[in-house]
Amino acid sequence: MKFFKRFPAIPGVVIALAAMLLGSMITVVLITLTPAHAPAIRMPLGSPAGLAAVGLALFLLVVVAGLSILRELADREYSTDRDFLNAFLEHIPDHVYFKDRSSRFLRVNRALANCFGLSDPAEAMAKTDSDMFTPEHASLALEDEQRIIETGRGITGMEEKETWPDGRESWVLSTKVPLRDRRGRIVGTMGISRDITDRKQAELRIRYMAHHDALTGLPNRSLLEDLLAHAMALASRNGKRVAVLMLDLDRFKNVNDSFGHHTGDRLLEAVAVRLRNCLRDSDIVARLGGDEFVIGLPMVEKHEDIEQVAKKVLNALTASFEIEGHGIQIGASIGICEYPKDGENPRDLLQAADTAMYEAKNSGRGTCSFFTAELTDATRRRQKLEFDLQHALARDEFVLYYQPLVATESGGITGVEALLRWRHPEQGMIFPNQFVPQLEELGLMAEVGNWVLRTACMQNAAWQEAGLPPIRMMVNLSSTQFYRCNITSNVMRALSESGLDPKWLELELTESLMLDDSETTIKIMMALRRLGVSLSLDDFGTGWSSLSYLRRFPINRIKIDRSFLRDIASEPTAEAVVRSIINLGRDLGLACVAEGVETAEQLNYFRKQNCEEVQGFLYSPAIPEADCRVLLRAGTLRVPGTHSVPSVKKRKDSDYLIPVA
Repeated sequence: MKFFKRFPAIPGVVIALAAMLLGSMITVVLITLTPAHAPAIRMPLGSPAGLAAVGLALFLLVVVAGLSILRELADREYSTDRDFLNAFLEHIPDHVYFKDRSSRFLRVNRALANCFGLSDPAEAMAKTDSDMFTPEHASLALEDEQRIIETGRGITGMEEKETWPDGRESWVLSTKVPLRDRRGRIVGTMGISRDITDRKQAELRIRYMAHHDALTGLPNRSLLEDLLAHAMALASRNGKRVAVLMLDLDRFKNVNDSFGHHTGDRLLEAVAVRLRNCLRDSDIVARLGGDEFVIGLPMVEKHEDIEQVAKKVLNALTASFEIEGHGIQIGASIGICEYPKDGENPRDLLQAADTAMYEAKNSGRGTCSFFTAELTDATRRRQKLEFDLQHALARDEFVLYYQPLVATESGGITGVEALLRWRHPEQGMIFPNQFVPQLEELGLMAEVGNWVLRTACMQNAAWQEAGLPPIRMMVNLSSTQFYRCNITSNVMRALSESGLDPKWLELELTESLMLDDSETTIKIMMALRRLGVSLSLDDFGTGWSSLSYLRRFPINRIKIDRSFLRDIASEPTAEAVVRSIINLGRDLGLACVAEGVETAEQLNYFRKQNCEEVQGFLYSPAIPEADCRVLLRAGTLRVPGTHSVPSVKKRKDSDYLIPVA
């Protein structure tokens, strides 16, 4: 400080000696000026000796007075510095301490005392870090301070983690320097620390977020690759294998479309928990994004072990999830590859597992598939197909085929179902089961679905204008169309543009896509019914069939799924299910349509059960518009010999009529 330099502290002994010297000089002066033989006679002050004595006395008086003034100024300065220091230590939010050579506290500031849980900073006197922190932290602090005392070199900007006896952890940014006296001797240490716990926690959160999925807390792709690399190195040293399983959830998009992304997020969190619970602690579980998860199995010995884990995971995900009051059924398709057979680095393994996963999805979902070299070519073909699919609508490559619905008793055509086909310029006609899943993944389902709706309405209106008898045109709706694309407005627009009477349009809602009887679902259905269109529930019996929602849904008819028809002649259980569905529909005032009728025996069964309409290869497969026009002009389809199997084209699996949704 400036005052300290201008007015150095004057020790009290100096002032006392100066005063004694002054007193002595005055006494000498007086003795000198008074002769011993004439005590009553004083020498004149104007004499040389008198003047000298008086001058010396005055000089000494000035010296004493000056020394006293300097001492007073120094005392004031010291008092000011002390007040400044006290105020500094009382209010500074950082932690400040002074320690002796034995690392005992000489003084701490208010903030550090509060951190120690002391009401008065003086209570820290003579205590050590061992009295405040855990032994481990106190030992590290003691080592730092003793090194500073020995070397005379301080430590600047050191980040320290403080651990407290109650288990708390905090971080500080510390500077520690030697504490010296006036002569420059090291008498201890002094430190100042700033609490950076919030900053360190933020850094840890950022680091965690950079390597973990924000929703599920599972490792993300970056951390996954590191974990796989470590597992591969360990397996290589021990002559073992690493298995990588890539999972894609089945029907997850339907959940998002039906309940919203909030419910979808809760489902993903539940899936993450379920996956972790059915695996070992040493196994790796990661989320790549969307509905894709990856499992890493380190130190695998046998191929059968991988299959066993895959089946365990599939079973775990097939069980129903209870999410915010909704019972949700999903599943998964799993692609599997192995190190070192299918790849030498994590990225190659993930690519191989992804390829195998798409093979599993194409095999019918809910299955697992192991990677083979042949699948690489299939992946290239799939990628090429996806690229072409993105431009198919703009290139006018989609076309509708129509399959008749027939009155069970009369054989009259009562309606047709519009079914989507892709007329690929290189591969020819492609059936929907080969490209509809890709439409959903590419986010094109709503756009293509609306095209189907408009085109079907236009076609039905054109048939009627051509003089053909009016019939119902049935159009499948995807969950995306139903929940996310203002379906009521789109239907109104299609009817307006085509001029079709609403009573000749029937919208088919796949049961597994409706999921529940929420108010949102009921509201949309009621709005569609007010337009004058009919509603039917497709694939009835394959989803979450519930009498309660059948009573609430404003639907006109139910379509019995073809899977129940195959065994009605030989399986009493299947026959009982079909009969129950028909009776249920009759009790609720709903018409019934049997899908997938292929034999005269099946037709006769539904006639006996008074099922109003049938649809299937027994009468006609899905056919182009020109062929359908011929059938409509005839008006009636008859099966020769109802008690004998009709002559029909043998069904291929690819001919199964999968709707646009």
